[in-house]
Amino acid sequence: MLMPSLMLLLSGWVTAISVYSDTLRVQLFAQFSPDVLVLEPTGAAAWLFAEDYAQPLLHLPAGTTLLVDRRSNELRLRTADRTLFARWIRIYPEADGYLQVSARRPGQTVGPFTYPGWLRITPVPNGLQILNYVALEDYVAAVLAREHHFDDLESSKALAVAIRTYTLRRLQTLDVLSDHAAHQMYEGIGRITPLIREAVTQTRGEVLTYQGELIEAVYFASSGGHTANNEDVWNGTPRPYLRGQPDPYDRNTPYQHWTASIPRDRLLDVLSREYGTRITGFRVGAHSPDGRVAVIELLRERGEPLSMRANAFRLLVNTHFGRHTLRSTFFEVRRQGNTYLFEGKGFGHGVGLSQYGAREMSRQGYTYRDILAFYYPGTELRRYEAGALLATLHPSSPEQTGVADFRPPAQTAPATPAKAKPAPGMRRSAVTIGWSAASVRDSDRSSQRRIGW
Repeated sequence: MLMPSLMLLLSGWVTAISVYSDTLRVQLFAQFSPDVLVLEPTGAAAWLFAEDYAQPLLHLPAGTTLLVDRRSNELRLRTADRTLFARWIRIYPEADGYLQVSARRPGQTVGPFTYPGWLRITPVPNGLQILNYVALEDYVAAVLAREHHFDDLESSKALAVAIRTYTLRRLQTLDVLSDHAAHQMYEGIGRITPLIREAVTQTRGEVLTYQGELIEAVYFASSGGHTANNEDVWNGTPRPYLRGQPDPYDRNTPYQHWTASIPRDRLLDVLSREYGTRITGFRVGAHSPDGRVAVIELLRERGEPLSMRANAFRLLVNTHFGRHTLRSTFFEVRRQGNTYLFEGKGFGHGVGLSQYGAREMSRQGYTYRDILAFYYPGTELRRYEAGALLATLHPSSPEQTGVADFRPPAQTAPATPAKAKPAPGMRRSAVTIGWSAASVRDSDRSSQRRIGW
């Protein structure tokens, strides 16, 4: 029988779980497939539950190390003094506590990262599946801290709105988000600063819409002086708010000029394996209106050339030669002996909001509303109640929702900046209070976009 104090604690959890309907599920280490997890409660103790049992299996004081790995179709749980087994587990930190997690597989370790909320861990054939149940605004803060590396408030607020909008749009079609760049980079709360928390707090509940629908709020590092049309980079319907345009705010960046050298034989081998035929060379097939390379034609010994989108070419190259090799598709290429030489500008896909451009607009005195209006023209800034919206998108049981209570230390808000001037040709976005969740729709549910740098 549970002690009265423990029964009270558990009943408090049930109450907390039922009201946290703004909780997301994020799969951690999704591309790493760990064999072993090393967990440590920080700031407060944690409770471990086996499967659906209401009574806790373990109490883990702060600083306790827990090792989790897979044995057949079960989890093996090891502390300094005991070994236990379970089919799957839930771990809840107490109030003001977090879970520090490292992931391991032979010869590699990722982390440690510190996560808010709680974890569900399940054995899968290739290792372990780890789901973090985290409050929306804590997730936005963590992604902002990982994706945006500037210390000015207005550009950080603009990115917070874009991240929140992108997240909620994805949740229209996905039950679980991933922690890598195919969605948004999420590595816990370790990088969150007082300024990041302030940016998220000041924009809490704000999202961008176009004709009443959440927009596809993609962003990138640097435009090279001109943003791109979404359909020139990815397959899909042209978005009125993702139109390529001159970007006068993205001209004094570290990526105005970059070069890359790639061994010709290695690149052709990568392309040959990718397409299952011998590729003997490639050429630029077409440019988009902004000047970026749009199509790459792959030459082969027999048959017509194969066409691939230039952004897919860029990502394939970066997968095999380093993620910063081809920083954008704003490049020219030539062959020099057994080497391909690339010269380009910009960093990222070029669609939507430029982070360097947003920083420069902030430096010039523009507000986050001005920044969003410039990079997502024709959109509206609207407000909603997170819990009601997420409950509508994905109704959750108490187990699915969970406790995600991130209470950071008290922070001093930065000084209020001087009143910003409106940008030429921009219109200020309207802010609507009490936006209905019923207006959230997505006419293109199949599209997937890579976010960030």
